Amino acid sequence: MSCVILLAADHPMPLFDPELRRTYKLSVEGEEVVMETPGFSVEEHVYYREAVDSLSLEMKPWQYELNLEAREDEADLLRDYLKRHCTACEQVELWNLWVGDDREEKIPCYHGRLSELDQDVLDQLCNPPTKNGCPGQCRIVVTI
Repeated sequence: MSCVILLAADHPMPLFDPELRRTYKLSVEGEEVVMETPGFSVEEHVYYREAVDSLSLEMKPWQYELNLEAREDEADLLRDYLKRHCTACEQVELWNLWVGDDREEKIPCYHGRLSELDQDVLDQLCNPPTKNGCPGQCRIVVTI
């Protein structure tokens, strides 16, 4: 099983990679190690596309993979991206999906306005609770 976080829209959206990096300090065998990973981006939905399509979910047609963590700076980047590329009153969907056999079939759906999109909302998206022993999933409909 694998997790994918998606942005789905009714029209094409531009790809976005500001080449930001996330850094983490870890203690490994008593020594501090700095890890670096890619930061926020909006990428083509390619790698998990076939697996997501096989789920047969009602999803907006233009889908993009989000590299996203529940952080206030990433909520700011996502809000700015959506403000620039969407129109007022338009709706986009944010999805956290598990692809594979052992997943809950019903996906909770939440609604909110772009102005409410903050670290707490991203935490709800990125870390939904498990249900019936299956990894958590969710859909958040954001009104611009």
